[in-house]
Amino acid sequence: MELHIVSTKILEEGLVRQLEDHGLKITLSNFIRKTIQIPENITSISINPVIVLTSKTAVEAWMEILKVLPKEALKFSVYCLEFATQAKAHEFGLNIAGVAKDASSLATLIPNDKAISAVTFICGNLRRDELPNALKSQGVHVQEIEGYRTAPTSIKIEKPYHGVLFFSPSAIDSFLSLNGIGSSVAFCLGKTTADHARIVGFSEVQIAASHRPESLVQTVINFYKLPVHAQK
Repeated sequence: MELHIVSTKILEEGLVRQLEDHGLKITLSNFIRKTIQIPENITSISINPVIVLTSKTAVEAWMEILKVLPKEALKFSVYCLEFATQAKAHEFGLNIAGVAKDASSLATLIPNDKAISAVTFICGNLRRDELPNALKSQGVHVQEIEGYRTAPTSIKIEKPYHGVLFFSPSAIDSFLSLNGIGSSVAFCLGKTTADHARIVGFSEVQIAASHRPESLVQTVINFYKLPVHAQK
């Protein structure tokens, strides 16, 4: 049987080749679009010294915010997700105080520093409740600044598919706006995305071992127990 996998995000060429080398057919499309859009009155907003970032787009939005802040306000500590978000924060030279594998772990990590009573969460218009709610329940005040907007860009997948790669809950919602679940497997990057996949009805949900696209691709290969089968 020829296995057909859909990725809701364009993958790097090397990862596509890896899937194809294991005999998989793959359809690639970005099912969401993120646009940086910081508040117009940002200079009048009092921002907490601890910043929380949970995506590369959030890092980029924070950098745009920093451009319009007074120079004396440019010293902040950042808590963020590991791998892609952390790499982007490091690329921009941000002061990274702590990293975690997912939002739940981040909400546990931040209150460990008893000096932190408030944080500023740079988020999008479709941000999830789990992180801010978890922090608030532990006595940490959360100031939210919407720095970007996420819009669905779904397409209808005509060919039957056996699995779908999801990188965020919003990508799941976008995918399901035009496509069904059927018997497909949800391969998810992160616990939050996996939890959402279960909520919307996926009965088989696989979570990548780490928050990296490479790990998600390996999860697919391991799940189907696929040998290398280079395509000509």
